[in-house]
Amino acid sequence: MMRSTFKTVFYVNASKEKNGVVPIMGRVTINGTIAQFSCKQTIPKALWDAKGNRAKGKSKEA
Repeated sequence: MMRSTFKTVFYVNASKEKNGVVPIMGRVTINGTIAQFSCKQTIPKALWDAKGNRAKGKSKEA
């Protein structure tokens, strides 16, 4: 029986930064096959926690 894998990651695309705001991107990996997509959301770069792959804080912006 073959083992299947599933992984999700959220990250910001720093190369598309405009006025300190960056778009949130997502990546889903299933058995080594990758699919990337835009979440159609933006966040100030200072509020993104790169280590935790999520927004910092509990503000409305986050």
